[in-house]
Amino acid sequence: MKTYRLAAFDMDGTLLNSDKEIQPSSLEAFQRARKAGKVLALDTGRAVSELSFLPLKEMGVRYGACACGTVIYDFEEGKVLAERTLPADLVPLLVEASRQEDLMLQVMVEGISYVEASDIDRMPRYQMAVYQTLYRETSATAEDIRAFALAHAGQINKANLYHADPEARERTRQRLAHLPLDFTFAETTSLEITPRGVSKGTGLQDLCRVLDIPVEEAIGVGDAFNDVPMLKAAGLGAAMGNSNAEALAAADAVVADNDHDGIAQVIDLYLLGGREA
Repeated sequence: MKTYRLAAFDMDGTLLNSDKEIQPSSLEAFQRARKAGKVLALDTGRAVSELSFLPLKEMGVRYGACACGTVIYDFEEGKVLAERTLPADLVPLLVEASRQEDLMLQVMVEGISYVEASDIDRMPRYQMAVYQTLYRETSATAEDIRAFALAHAGQINKANLYHADPEARERTRQRLAHLPLDFTFAETTSLEITPRGVSKGTGLQDLCRVLDIPVEEAIGVGDAFNDVPMLKAAGLGAAMGNSNAEALAAADAVVADNDHDGIAQVIDLYLLGGREA
């Protein structure tokens, strides 16, 4: 029987259901895992501040690889355990490219999400209406987000560029493609930018290193394109039933979707049951 010590979960489309809520079956499974001494963590593209609505203590989740693997965070202690940042000299080029399209720029600094307040009102234009309440409640605001980014060029962990349509996103990606950065698509129009070689996969590896747990003894759970590196890096990659084709192809196992107890299946079958794919 295979022994897994840790399970790391993506948020949107994985831990959260279609209504952006945690299934009762997931909370119950988390309790079973915690009682068994397993480590439960998040591996998410969200900033630490965007997780403040979660009942992390009740869930038994102490650690997270946040902002697409750029920030390893201890929620209990409220501190950054490890982080990676965008090269400072590339930030002006990123900011200049962001001026070429109608888009919403978000930057993450030391676990905090920063946006322009006026952009939150326009989130439906960027096909991000479902996140408006979250951003109002969890993001810090800057009067001029581009000036803020330039002033904090050496501290930015991750940038998200939300576009009006996928075609605009592709134009931005092409403008920045020559830079030594990593790019991934999320949501319908988002271009996520992290330091070269940094992803949810390296986030899981860094988290395991900090906790002294072999990554082979970790389960990674996700559903989307930006989860692929995590699914590949984990000892067991589990894709939700609602996953896209890329995530399904990268996974070792597939469970039910995020509305039908997929999280509980991962925990009971693999984390607690020791089943191998």
